[in-house]
Amino acid sequence: MHLILSTIMLRPYVFIFLASFLFIAIVNFGLRTTVLFTVLTYAASLACEWSSVHNGFPFGLYHYIDASRGRELWVFGVPFMDSLSFTFLAFASYTVALLLSSPLYRRGADFRILDTWQIRRAPRVWLMAALFMMMVDMVVDPLSVLGDRWFLGKIFWYDPPGPHFGVPISNYLGWYFVAAITIAIFQWLDAMLNRGSAKLARSLPAMRSRALLGPALYAGIVIFGITMLFRINAPEIGWAAVFIYLPFTALAIHILSRRESYGDRAAIERHLADFPYERVLPVWRPTSARTGEPRRATAWRASRAPEEAAKVRIRQV
Repeated sequence: MHLILSTIMLRPYVFIFLASFLFIAIVNFGLRTTVLFTVLTYAASLACEWSSVHNGFPFGLYHYIDASRGRELWVFGVPFMDSLSFTFLAFASYTVALLLSSPLYRRGADFRILDTWQIRRAPRVWLMAALFMMMVDMVVDPLSVLGDRWFLGKIFWYDPPGPHFGVPISNYLGWYFVAAITIAIFQWLDAMLNRGSAKLARSLPAMRSRALLGPALYAGIVIFGITMLFRINAPEIGWAAVFIYLPFTALAIHILSRRESYGDRAAIERHLADFPYERVLPVWRPTSARTGEPRRATAWRASRAPEEAAKVRIRQV
C-alpha cells in the first residue's frame, strides 16, 4: 500500500490521465468493458515491455534505471506507471478515430456521433487509432528520454540511442504493433459485452457531448507533452511535435466543420437500431415541421411509419 501511494504521489500526472480515462470510458462504454480493457491492455503492454527490456522486441532494446525502485511500484522489472499509460493512450486514440470516422450530430451545445457496430469494428478505425497512438509517442518518448530535466526523472535509456532525438525507429514501429493489439482488444470487448445491450452498465447516455470527452483526453495528453518540451528548453523537439500535429489538427477541423460530415435521418436511424438505449434521450426528439418547436413525443423512434416520419424533420447543422 505504501508503494502504491508513493507511486501516485511521484507520478500524479499519470493518475490524473488514468482517472479521466476511467470516467470517460465508463460513461461511454460501460463499467465491464472499461475494467476488462484496463486489465488486459495493462497485461499485454507489460509483456511487451518485459520482452523489450530482455530481448529488444518490439520497442527495441532499452534498460530501466533502478533509481526510483524504492519509491514507486515496479512489476517484473518495469515501472507500474509505464505500462499503465498504454491503457488511456489506446482508449483516447480509439475515440479520436471513431469521431473522425462516424457521421456527426449537433443540437445546440450537445455534440454526438452517430456510430454503428459496423463503424466501431471497421478496419480503418482500428488502423487509424493505432496510428494516432504512435503519433502520441513521437511526442512522449523524446520527452521521456529527457526525464532528468523534469519531474519524471531519468528512468531508462536506449541501447543504443536512436536517430529521432535519441529514440530508435524500432520504438515507433513497436508502439504501432502494441497499439494495434490493445485497440483490437477494446473492439472485441465492446462487441462481445455490449452488442445487444439494453443499456450499458454505469454508462451515462444522457450526458451531453460525451463523445468529445475521449478526444479531449487525447488532446490534453498531446498538449501536456508539447508544453513540457518547451518548458524544459527542448524547443527543437517541441517544434517537431507541433509540426507533426499541425496537419492532423487541420484535417480534424476540416472533417468536424464540413456540413457533409453530419448525419441525416437515415444515419440517426442506423445509430438507434444498434444502440436502442439512446432512444429516450431528449436530444433525439424531432421538431415540428411547422413551428420548429420540439414535439411532445419523448423519443425518436427509428421504426415510425413513413407517413408519420414525414410529419417531422431533424434539425441539421
